[in-house]
Order: sequence, then C-alpha cells, then structure tokens
Amino acid sequence: MPARLAIGWHSIAFLAAFVLLAALGWQGARTQEALLQTNRSVSHSLEVITSVQAILTSLQDIETGSRGFILTGDASYLEPYERGLKQLEGYRRSLEQLVEGRSYPDVRWFRTLDATIAERLQVAAGNVQARRDAGLQAAADHLRDAGGNLLMDRLRALLNAVEQQERRQLAAASSAVTQTTERAQRLVLIGSLVVVALFLIAFWAVHRNLRIRQQLAGAAQAGEARLGALLQAIPDYLYAVDHQQQVSSLAAGTARRAPPPAAIEPLLHDLLQQREDSRLRQTTWCELQTRRTFEVRLMPTGLGDHLAIARDISELQRSRDSLHDQQLFLRRVVDTDDNLIFVRDAQGRFLLCNTALSALLDVRPQDIEQRHPDEVPSARLLRPLLLHDDELAALASGSGELRTTEVALTDALGTEHWFQVIKRPLRISARTCHVVTVAVDVSLRRRMEQMKTEFISTVSHELRTPLTAIRGALGMLIGGIAGQVSDEARPLLGIAHKNSERLVRLINDILDIEKLEAGRLTFNFGRHDVRPLVQQALSDITPYGQDYGVSLEFLDAPELASSEATLDPDRFAQVMANLLSNAIKHSPAGGCVTVDLRRSGKLLEIGVQDRGPGIPEAFRSRIFERFAQADSSDARQRGGTGLGLAITRSLVQQMHGKIGFDCQHDQGTRFWLQLPLEEHTQAVQPQAPAQPPGHGSAPQQTPLILILEPDSHAAEQLAAALHQHGYATLIAHAAAEARELLNQHRVQALTLSPVLDNENSVAFLQSLRSQQHYRNLPVLIVSLQPQRRDEDDGLLRGGAVGVIDWLHKPIDPTRVMEVIRACLQIGGAKPRILHVEDDDDLRVLLAKQIATLGVELAGAATLQEARQLISAQPFDLAIIDLMLPDGDGTELFDQLAQSIPPPPVIIFSALDTPIQDNRLALRQLVKSRHDGDELARLIQQLLQHWPPGHTHSDEVHA
Repeated sequence: MPARLAIGWHSIAFLAAFVLLAALGWQGARTQEALLQTNRSVSHSLEVITSVQAILTSLQDIETGSRGFILTGDASYLEPYERGLKQLEGYRRSLEQLVEGRSYPDVRWFRTLDATIAERLQVAAGNVQARRDAGLQAAADHLRDAGGNLLMDRLRALLNAVEQQERRQLAAASSAVTQTTERAQRLVLIGSLVVVALFLIAFWAVHRNLRIRQQLAGAAQAGEARLGALLQAIPDYLYAVDHQQQVSSLAAGTARRAPPPAAIEPLLHDLLQQREDSRLRQTTWCELQTRRTFEVRLMPTGLGDHLAIARDISELQRSRDSLHDQQLFLRRVVDTDDNLIFVRDAQGRFLLCNTALSALLDVRPQDIEQRHPDEVPSARLLRPLLLHDDELAALASGSGELRTTEVALTDALGTEHWFQVIKRPLRISARTCHVVTVAVDVSLRRRMEQMKTEFISTVSHELRTPLTAIRGALGMLIGGIAGQVSDEARPLLGIAHKNSERLVRLINDILDIEKLEAGRLTFNFGRHDVRPLVQQALSDITPYGQDYGVSLEFLDAPELASSEATLDPDRFAQVMANLLSNAIKHSPAGGCVTVDLRRSGKLLEIGVQDRGPGIPEAFRSRIFERFAQADSSDARQRGGTGLGLAITRSLVQQMHGKIGFDCQHDQGTRFWLQLPLEEHTQAVQPQAPAQPPGHGSAPQQTPLILILEPDSHAAEQLAAALHQHGYATLIAHAAAEARELLNQHRVQALTLSPVLDNENSVAFLQSLRSQQHYRNLPVLIVSLQPQRRDEDDGLLRGGAVGVIDWLHKPIDPTRVMEVIRACLQIGGAKPRILHVEDDDDLRVLLAKQIATLGVELAGAATLQEARQLISAQPFDLAIIDLMLPDGDGTELFDQLAQSIPPPPVIIFSALDTPIQDNRLALRQLVKSRHDGDELARLIQQLLQHWPPGHTHSDEVHA
C-alpha cells in the first residue's frame, strides 16, 4: 500500500495543478461576468432615477405654469403647463417599463401614483379654469382650498422613495464590484502559490517513487524467502497442479507425514473435472493405508495452474462423531419423556424439542428446531407456554427460574391439556445462556381434583341431607312430639341421637381436611377482639365439659391493652372448639381446663391448659398428623377421629399464626396459638341523613344501615335514597371493610351486594350468620344497577330480598323452631310458609316440627313447583334449599322480591361454603328493578316487618 501511494503522488500533484489553473481561469470569467452584470444594474438604476426626476420635473412645470397663469392671467405662462402635461405620460410609461418585474414599485404603487397625479392635474386644471372664469381672487381661493400642495408632497414622497431605493441599489452594486474585485485578486494570488507548491510536490514524489522501487525489490526477495519458510511450517500439506495436471508437493519438509503426490493425484484430477459455480473445489478424502481423514481443497491461482491444500481432520472427525453420538443420546433421552421439553435461545429460536412436543403440534421435531415460533404455523398453540422476547432475554440473563402452576393448552387435535410449567436458564458459556422449559401434563391430576371436588359436593349433600332427617326425627322423638317415650326406649334414642351427632362431626372433619388440602376452604378475615371470641367459645363448650365433669376457666390478662387480631371468627371458633374439646377429653373428672391470654412481642398468644397425664414422648412428633391418637385403646371411650389437631394446625397457619404445645409428664399439656396483634385505628363515622322525616330525636336514635356495595356510585345513590327515609348509613366497598365497620358501630341492618370484588357474597353471608353476635342482624340482599346519566335522569335501579338466617345441614331442630317463631307472629291469621326441599323426608320432618305452631305449610320439591306456589299466593316466610334437581334455590329470590312486602328467607344448605364452580350464583339472586325511591321504600318495608327477635340492638324503624 505505501508503494502504490508513493508511485501516484506525482501524477496527483500534476493533475491537481492543472485543475487549479482551470479553476482560476473559470473564476476570472465569473468575475468579469459579475462586473458586467453590475454595470448593467448600475445603468438601469440610473435610468430609473432619470425617469423619476423627469416625472418630478414635469409635475413642477405644470405647477409653475398654472401658478404663473393664476397670478398674471397671461396665456404665455400656460406653455410650461401644457408641455409638462404632454411629457408626464411618456415619463410615467418609461418608468413602468424600467421597473417591470420588480417587487417594488409594484402595481399598487403605480395605481397610487396615477391616482395622485390625476388628482393633482385635476386641481391644476381647476385653478386655471377658475382664473379664466372668475378672476384672480376666485382662482386664489380655489388654489388655497384645493390642496394642491398636499398632493404635490405626496407625489414627491412616492417618487423620492423609488429614487432612494435605486440609490441604495447603486451603493450596493458598487460595494459588490469592489468586493468581487478584491476576492478575485486574492484567489489569483493564492491559486498561483498553490500551483507552484503542487509542482514542487510532484517533483518530490517522482524522486521518492524511485527510491521506493529500490526498497520493494529488496523486500520481494525477503518475502520469497519467508514464503518458503511458511510453506514448511504450516501443518497442512500443499500441492501444486501445473498446466499438464502434474502434481507436486510444496511442503518438502513434511513429505514423510504427507500423502505422496501419487496417492492424492487421482482425487485432484477428479476435482479438476468438477464444474461448480464457485472457484473453490472441496472434498473429504480418507487415506486407505493410514486410515487418516483429510479435507482437500483445490483453488486456481489465476496463472493457469492450481494450488491444493490437504488438512488432516482425523481428530476433528472423531470429535464430530462423538458429538453426533451425544446429540443422538440426548435426543433419545428427551424423547422418552412424556413431558413437553424444549430449549430456546435468547432470540426465541427453538434449539431442541422432544417428540412429545412435536406430537402435540402434529409436526416433526426437525420442523420446529432452529426456527422461531412465528415460522412454525402450529406453534401458535404453544403461546401459553412461551415467554415474550423481553421476558425470555431477562430469564436468560439471570439465574432464577419461573414456575407456573397450571397453564391451559389445546393441541392440534383440539384436545385441552393442563400443564405445570417450569422455565430455567441453561448457561452454556459466559456469554451464551438458553432457556429450558419443561411442561408436565397435569390434566389427569386436574380431572381427579375436579372429580374430588364434585365428590365432596355430593357427599356434602347426599350425607348431610339424610343426617338432617335422622337427627331431626330423633330430636322430635326425644322431645315427645310423637308421644311419651318409655323409659326403656329413651336410652336407646339417646344413644342414636348421640351417635348421629358424632357422625355429623366426623363428616365435617373429613370434609374440612379435604378442603384445606385442596385450598378451597374459604376464609373471611377481619380485625376482631379475641377476648369475646374466647369467652363465646368457652360458653359454647361448657355443656360438653359438664358431660365429662370438667370445669372451664378464663384467665384474662388485664395488662393486655389490646387483644385485636386479624382472623376469621368462624375458623377461630372452630380452632378453640377443637382445642377445648381435646383438653376436656384428656382431663380427669373434677379437673379444670384454663384458657389464658398473653402478649409475646407483636403476637397475641392464647393458651389452653388441661390437667391430664400429658402427651407421651414417642407421640409428640406426630400429634398434628391426621388420624393420630396417642393411645388407640381408649379412642372409642373418648371419641374423636384424630383429625381435630390436624385441622386446627392448618386453620391457624391459614390465619398467619403459629401453634404448638408445652407438656410435662403427669402435669398436663398446654396448647398455644399465636396471632399477629393489630394496632387500633380510628373508626369511620357514619353518614347521617340530611333531614330524617318524622324524627326529631337525637342522632343516636337514627337507625344505622351498613351498605356493602363495590360500586361507589351505586352505593352513594342508595345511601342518598335511604337518607330521605330517615336512615343513617355507612358504606363499605369490600367484605373486610364491612367487618371492620360492624365491629366499630352498632349497625341495625346490612344491605349486601350479590357480587363482591374479592370475596363470594354467599360466603360472607354464611360467615356473618355463623357468628352469635350477628345471628339476628337483618340482612337485605340488594342488587343495584346505576343507570348512565343520560338514561332516565341517572336514577338508581335495583331490587332487594331479606335473608333471615343461613342454616346448615344437619339442622338443629331447636334452631329451626327458634328462627320460625321469631319470624312469624303466631296468634292471628295462619301464617303461610313455603318450604322448598327436594328430600321428601325433610319436608315431612319440618311439617312435624312446626305442626304445633298453627301455621300453613306448603312444600315444593323443585323450582317449577315453587314458582307455581309463589304465583298462586303470597307467603310470610320462605325456607329454601340451595341445591335442587332443576337448579339453584336462589333463583326463586327474583320472584319473591316481587311481593309487597317480600317475605323473609331462611336458607338451607348442605355446603359449608361455595365450591369452586360457583354454583351458588348470587349474581342471579335479584333481577327485579325498582327506581331509587321504590327501592328505599322496599328496604324500609322489609325492616319494618322484620321479626322482633331479629334486631341487632334496638328495633329498627323508619
């Protein structure tokens, strides 16, 4: 490269010099042309100035002639006047021709000039005529009033402006001529110096070129020597093929290891006969004598001969064979796995996939590998398993993993599958990292879980429904409803009743443990004071302790300022019942079970202490396992399934707590559970009505209604409608918020939306009814539908129905009688009760139970029968089972809500909580639609007719 540059320097210098001389000549021609153009511009400007001055001269002649005639009356003075009139038009046309095409003066300027000239000529003519007709005095007056001087000043201003512009152009042209001349002189000087310098450079380059040629000759000799050494040093074997196709070896030093020319000559002749587009011919050749493998390349030199290179690739070939075997091994390993396995690089291309994946897409593995998902049509089915490009790159750059529990996928045949997916980075080197994905088909497991869910639902209904009949019938017999029971039969009935209760607990424990394992047990968390919950648990378990001769004691801690914790009160009551019943069973007769509260840091600890023999050392590690009992010999004597503590531990863990025990031999056992303490926050103040009609009492006498509605706009509209009827309101948008408000205020009624955002409405209602404190709280299920503001003036639409209670199967007969007595006012006309239940025995049992109340009972086994009864006559109370042969019992709520007033409803259900398929579709509860005022009056009627025994605090009235 340096030689080429040195050889060309002189040519470049000479060429540049001649080009520069030509440029100087061209620049001189341009300068001359610019000077000529400037001269023409100057001449033109002078002509314009001459025309302007000629127009002014003509105007002045007209002015002078007219004034001379006015003063003297001599007609000879009109000669300049007439001459000026004749010359003015010619000068004006000459000026217009000179400035034609310019922006100034333009057409508008000429119009102004012509108009002003016309006015001035008219004034002059008027002055002359006045002198002729009226004499000197009249002409003088006309001259003074005509404004000729003003018009003349305007004309001078117009013409002087053009003249000044042309003079400025003359000055600019003169300056441009001066600058052009000076610049041309500088360019000529500089160009001459550069031309001289270029000629000097050219002579220097010629001299240097000669010196470099001598150096290149020496370098060529040295390069030839180095090339010979290089040919001897390279590991490849070189051969030359001359014009006569004679083969000779170029690497003489390695001739002992290289194949002889005679052995490779037939191969090279075959390569010479090939006709390929590329000039390079290449093949692989195995030498038979040494069993070595060579890669042979043949390339023309451009001089008529060829150069051949033979490279020994025996080791490389063995490595390739080994790699192929490993790939084949890996392929067979991943193909034997039924799970979906594939590897993608950071760009998203499939590098590897097994036959399970290709079979799912109904293609071959080779149709997927080394391709992007967009290039494989059926790969769209894999989109649920694939990451986006940015997520794929992020996972490939890190060291974590990504797990997905369940992903739905449909294969090429339309069959739906469910997969458990794990994605992990597969680092190959420091710069290369792929992502391997394994998708385990869990469709069978999911179907089994679905079957398990359906089985639990069936067990809940099919076992609890007959148990309700058995338990109720036994209770009625023991109560004497069928007549006096003999002394011989009474113990037998007691045994049957006691074992039916035991069977109920067994079924509940089995269903609870299955729901906990499947994660389907519903929890309704809220902030609650633990003290009253513990006291309630002790009150509920006292009769059970009396059967064992064991007393109960609550050791409160006065120094504990706050005992509020976030928990589910129903599940907490279940935990306390399990711990207390377990302590009672393992305490001696005459013993005492104590419950204490403590604070442990930020945790609230509840302890249950018995006075039993303690837990054997060998059993302590298994105490929280299912079906675990320390001594099976007395299991039947004490009762129990061995599931209580297992359920208790799961419930406490779900409430974010801990459970354990402390035990000493012959000194009893203390089970303890710890829950996080909650700090006290300020309560939300209720929203009072603007003007309660008919009430002048203090605010504390105003009925307070809690509105649980996720739609803020609808809740505010309902609150405004209730305010007009004299109610104070609180608004909660979520179930947890509603529980806090219920704990903080004395609420007289609750309106519940059929659809909540974060919790099932049925589960919330069931949880509320299971708490003793809110068992009799009026609950109205209110379905709201706020209209758009451009429809019906934005009125609220909705319907409501009252739910008295939620009773589980098996049903306590005494609880049923208590609820019905509270609902109906016995003594007047016979109240009408609608009982919707598909089990004939339960309908007969309920009829027997309430026969003494003097009511009229109508039974229905299906939704269709119930609808016909509701259409035929009104009812004072409805008792409805949720699971019916032809649908959900809640579908009757729509028809019941049409009655005025709607009857209260008691719900029967064999389900503890709504199952996953949402069969209790509360969103279908209320479909009737009333405007805001009608809805408020409907709620008012429901509260006014609410049974007296079902008020939370004071009686609710409007």
